[in-house]
Amino acid sequence: MARTEFLVTGAGGQLGRALLAACAARGRSALGVGQATMPLHDRAAIRAVLERERPAVVLHGGAMTNVDGCETDPLAAYRVNGLGTAWVAEAAAAVGASLVYVSTDFVFDGTASTPYPIDHAPKPLSVYGASKRLGEEAVLGHGRADFHVVRTSWVFGPGGKNFPRAILDRARSGQPLKVVTDQIGRPTYTVDLAEALLDLCGAKPAGGVWHAANTGHCSWHGFAQAVLAAAGLGAIEIGTQTGAELKRPAARPAWSVLDSSRLDTALRRPLPHYTDAIRRWLAADQAATPAGGNKTY
Repeated sequence: MARTEFLVTGAGGQLGRALLAACAARGRSALGVGQATMPLHDRAAIRAVLERERPAVVLHGGAMTNVDGCETDPLAAYRVNGLGTAWVAEAAAAVGASLVYVSTDFVFDGTASTPYPIDHAPKPLSVYGASKRLGEEAVLGHGRADFHVVRTSWVFGPGGKNFPRAILDRARSGQPLKVVTDQIGRPTYTVDLAEALLDLCGAKPAGGVWHAANTGHCSWHGFAQAVLAAAGLGAIEIGTQTGAELKRPAARPAWSVLDSSRLDTALRRPLPHYTDAIRRWLAADQAATPAGGNKTY
């Protein structure tokens, strides 16, 4: 039996679906796994799946991503995002697979005023950020040239719940809008991120840390304005508020703009601007369907 090229964790999520679709479009074999098949809190299950499939590359996007949920259930967050990632890395190394671990801007404290370089010291503010950083350390601790940590930010994509979808739904229902102005980051379209991750695998550079996000940065308020403008709803007023006024359980970094120059150089191109990504998301979102050509179970 031919070896599976890519094993995609978190296959039911926005990025997982985009990765499977990108693999199918390129004619590459891929297997998507989720919590039902490969629960990330189960070391034995992770090892069994990788030993059976023996993929060439593991694209590890599976995680506990509910930021406030992580804050209220830290044991689950550390087990899935920290230990689970360590076990995925351990199993990948055992079968000789390359690994791309998708991490987050939440590993930083948001006190910077210029884009975070890849070697900036992490200082997470939340359990989510700390648990993802634990996963990073586990991957990097292997010291393998084919193990990569790719941090990204403000992810949105076709299907499922995301910020642009929530803004459009609320605007079209006539409900008032009020969005945070004091948190700045780089929106990232899953389709563009998936293409970049596959291109990174193809380029086979030395392992380590990478930052990947669409070009440009904005506040959440600016992100909302761009979504409404692209949808022809730019006349709708958006109120303002601060992050503190939301009184969420988990702290968010005020500045989480990532410096993606290392990835831009490796791929010989930057990712498209986030406003262009929003336009393409709008076109794709209505027609979003499960990725074809590769199985998910």
